[in-house]
Amino acid sequence: MIPNYTLYGDQNDELFPDILHCESIAARSGKHNWKIAPHRHHALHQFFWLSSGGGTISIDGKRHSLEPPVMITLPALVVHGFEFIRQTKGWVITIPVMVLEDTLRQTAEIKQKLATPFLLPGSHYQQVYFEQIAEEHQMMEPGRQQRLAHLAGLLAIDIARQIPSAPSTHISSVSRQYSILRHFLTLLEEQYKSLHSVAGYAGLLNITPPHLTRICRQVTGKSASELIQGRLVLEAKRSLVYSRMPISELAYSLGYDDPAHFSKFFLRHTGLSPRHFRDHSDLVTVP
Repeated sequence: MIPNYTLYGDQNDELFPDILHCESIAARSGKHNWKIAPHRHHALHQFFWLSSGGGTISIDGKRHSLEPPVMITLPALVVHGFEFIRQTKGWVITIPVMVLEDTLRQTAEIKQKLATPFLLPGSHYQQVYFEQIAEEHQMMEPGRQQRLAHLAGLLAIDIARQIPSAPSTHISSVSRQYSILRHFLTLLEEQYKSLHSVAGYAGLLNITPPHLTRICRQVTGKSASELIQGRLVLEAKRSLVYSRMPISELAYSLGYDDPAHFSKFFLRHTGLSPRHFRDHSDLVTVP
């Protein structure tokens, strides 16, 4: 089974810890002898910038040469791996799909282009975005979350504008299984507050609940129910950290008729009550 990672080498059940992640190519690949085995991310989009060095990338089993300066855009679920030349320099930005989707709302053409992996020649303009994101990521200034999201959105738009519109130019194909999962994740992002059941999403997809669960587990390593619950937990964390909404009101906003049931749900998944989590929110960072 192909591993499904939060970040490569970091397979765990924790939700993505920041609005995005930015690190040098060397920071992670250097720890793995400059080779990254094939893997995928079910809810993360990645942008790569290589300024020197190079190597090869495998995308869904096909190898492509990397000749800097080069950019790579990799949507969620695409199986990919790398063999870098030692001391390759560049950056990788990893952003949760839901954050990127929110940043790019009302730009359907941009999102459509970014749904397929591409290798593109690098330019000075994109390099500046990568450098600004890398710098901001290391800071804790007011407005950090918003600036990172906006910079990532601008980078995504700039990359998408370089992608040809002709469908024959892409370098990966998406199976029906991946297509169903992507549709499910899109529906989940739209309806997680009101629809909590696997059966409800399966009905919208015109498949059976066991079939949806099987697809989710095969591709992500998690069941459909775990993905639904994880999205609710993440939204609860965000609201507890970034707003002063009363916990009872938060429970109602997430589709719970009884705030006590919400509190038990949150405690079961985080080990903390909503109030305790909020009281210690200065120690956590969530998307």
